[in-house]
Amino acid sequence: MAKVKLIDVSKCIGCRGCQSACKNWNQLPAVETKFTGTYENPPDLSLETWCRIKFNEYDEDSVKWYFSKYQCMHCSDPACKTICPVNAISITSLGTVNVDYDTCIGCGACQSACPFDVPRIDTKMMKCTQCFDRVSNGQIPACAKTCPTGAVTFGEKEDKITEAEERVNTLKDMGFSNAQVYGKDELGGLGVIYALADAPEKYGLPADPQVSLSTYFWNVALAPVKTLAALGLTIGFMGEFMKKKASGKNEENIS
Repeated sequence: MAKVKLIDVSKCIGCRGCQSACKNWNQLPAVETKFTGTYENPPDLSLETWCRIKFNEYDEDSVKWYFSKYQCMHCSDPACKTICPVNAISITSLGTVNVDYDTCIGCGACQSACPFDVPRIDTKMMKCTQCFDRVSNGQIPACAKTCPTGAVTFGEKEDKITEAEERVNTLKDMGFSNAQVYGKDELGGLGVIYALADAPEKYGLPADPQVSLSTYFWNVALAPVKTLAALGLTIGFMGEFMKKKASGKNEENIS
C-alpha cells in the first residue's frame, strides 16, 4: 500500500534537522556555502542536497517566516517518468519514485518536465528517494525520524490524509482561515502531503501544479527512442557478457 510523508508546516521551527538527517543517511557530502541575504542554507537543492527547508519571508506588519520542507514530491503520475527516454524512472510498490542510476543517462529531460523543479542533473539525476531502503525495511524516512517537533511524519496514505484534514480544521479554529491540505488532489495525488496554515504560494509551492503538454508530446515522440535505447542497452549488456565469456575461455586455454 502507498505510503506518504505528511509535513505540518505549523509545527516546523526551521531547525533543518531533516536536512542533516538526509545527508547523514544517504552519505551525501557537505558543501561549502556562503551567506546570500537569507538564513536558508544551502540556497537550493543540488546533487549533494536532496531536501532543504525554505525560509519564505514576508513583511506583514512584522517580518514573518513561512517554513516549508522542499524535496521530491513523489507524484503518483510523475512527469519525470513519463518523459524519461530510457525508462530509468519507476514507481515502487510503496508509491515512491525511483531512479535506476545504472540506466539513467543524465539527459535532463526529467528536470525540464518536473512541475516542482526538483531533479538535479550531472551524469545522473539525483533526488530524494523517500528513504526507500529504510521504508522497505519497516523504518520511516530519516527526516521524519529526526524531526524534533513532529512536523514531519510518515505512514499509510489514507491515514495521513485524514490526519492532515484534521490538522487543517484545528488551524482554522485557531484563526488560520486559509489553512488547507496540499498534495491530496494535486496532479492526482502526491507522495508528500502538506497541512498548510496559509496559501501554497506563501510556502513556495505552486498553487496549481501542471505538467506541460509538451511533456506528453515528447513522451509520444520519444517512444521510438525509448525502444531503441532499451534495445541498445540490451545489445550492450549482451556484448559485455560475450566478451567476458570469451575472455574466460581464453584463460582456460592458456592454463
